[in-house]
This record gives sequence, C-alpha cells and structure tokens, in this order.
Amino acid sequence: MRMTIKRQITRAAAPCLLATFVLIGCATKQQTSSLECGAGGAAAGYLLCKAMGKSDADCARFAVVTGAIGGVACYSYANRLENRRKELAGREQDLNAQLRYVRGLNEDGAQLNAELRQRVDAATQRVADLSAKTGSQRASADRIAKERKQLDDEISAANKQVSLQSGALTEAKGFQAKRTTASADLDSEIAKQGRLLADAQRQLVALSQLRERVG
Repeated sequence: MRMTIKRQITRAAAPCLLATFVLIGCATKQQTSSLECGAGGAAAGYLLCKAMGKSDADCARFAVVTGAIGGVACYSYANRLENRRKELAGREQDLNAQLRYVRGLNEDGAQLNAELRQRVDAATQRVADLSAKTGSQRASADRIAKERKQLDDEISAANKQVSLQSGALTEAKGFQAKRTTASADLDSEIAKQGRLLADAQRQLVALSQLRERVG
C-alpha cells in the first residue's frame, strides 16, 4: 500500500517538478536566484497537496503560494543592482552608459514589483484563511504567532529591497542633475524608475496592513 501511494505521488508531482527544473534551466542569470528560492517550496507544496487527494488545479494554486512562502527572504534585486553598478563603474559620466544602467534598473524594478505582488497575494490568502479560522475559534495561538513572525520577516526583507530601489533612484537623479545638457531619454527612464518605486512602496504598505490585521 505504501509503495502504491508513493508511486502515485511521484507520478502526480512529475509535471510540477519538470516545470520547476525547466524554468531554472532556461532562466537568465537575473532570474535564477529568485526561481531557486521558491522552486523547492513550490514542488514540496505540490507533493503534499496531491498526497492529500486534491485536484491538480487546486495543487497548482497551492504550490504557487507555498513557493512564495518558501522564498520569503529570497529577492535577487540586490545582486542585480550590484552587478549593474560594476558594469557602470568608470563610465558614470557617459550618457549611453547611464541609459543602459537606468534601463537595467527599470527591468530589475519591474521584476522586484512582480515578486512583491506575489508575496502580497500569498500573504492575503494566508491572512484570509487565518481570519476565518480565528472567527470560528479554530486558529491556535501558535498558528497566529507563526503568521505574525512570517509577516514580520516578509516586511523586513521587502523593506530592504525597496530601500535599495529608492537609493538607486536617488543615484540616477544625480546623473540627471549633473548633466549640462538635458536628455529626454534619460529623463523618461528616470521617471519610469520613480513609478516603479512608488508601486513597490504600495506593495510594502499592503504587507504592513496585512500584518496589522493579524494583530
């Protein structure tokens, strides 16, 4: 019986595990870090869900949430920012180098915002489930305490990334201020960077509001 269940779980999880490894294999260097952080949690979540007899669709959704939780402190923005600064070093006064740098920052900011939204979506689902259980007195004090701790950790990790993003915007505005001739392209990219930062700050606020709901 145990061997039969094990074979069923393995067959059910195969598509998810394959997708995980394919994604990591095809990822760019900028994407690999965040995928590796969440991949293990997603695969494990899928296995657990299937072992409970849930449908493939339900388990796919569960795996996404589990993967997000597993990668709570895993953001690749800091590493990408460091690499971009190394590429810019020595060419800070060159307009073309500045443009490549800020455009790269915008790509990284867009990816960070997508990661933040994933964390917010996962946390929203968890808090809603916890609230329902609390209302029916099925949520234990230990479960509530763990959720508080997890949200605190998520907010701390997210805040570090948003602070880096804010610093990068200040740096880019420094390029803008030092130019003797205006560049419409640079101005446009920096304006976009500001919008991306504002979006990231909204995600951080959303996480903080979810933490307040837990108490």
